[in-house]
Amino acid sequence: MTAPGRLRDFAKLAPEVEAVLQRIGDGMWDLIFVSVDGTWAREAFPTEETAEAACAELDVRLHRDWDDPRMFRRMNRRDHWGEPGGQRRAL
Repeated sequence: MTAPGRLRDFAKLAPEVEAVLQRIGDGMWDLIFVSVDGTWAREAFPTEETAEAACAELDVRLHRDWDDPRMFRRMNRRDHWGEPGGQRRAL
C-alpha cells in the first residue's frame, strides 16, 4: 500500500477526485487531490514514483503541475479562505 490513509479516505468519499503532482523541493513531491466541488487534500512524497503509485492504486487521474486550466478552476471553485467553515491550511 502506497497511498496514505488521508488520501485513501478522500478518494473514497469526495466526488470525482483528480490529482495534481508538483515538485516542492529537492527530492520532494506534493500530491494534491481535488474534488469536483473544490475541496482538497495533500500529501508530500519522497519520490515522483511513489506519488504516481498512490494515484494508480486509488485509480485517481493524475495531472503534472497546473498545466490544465480546468484544474485551476476546480481548485478555486470554493473560496477556502473567505467562506465560513472554509478549508484552512495548518499554520
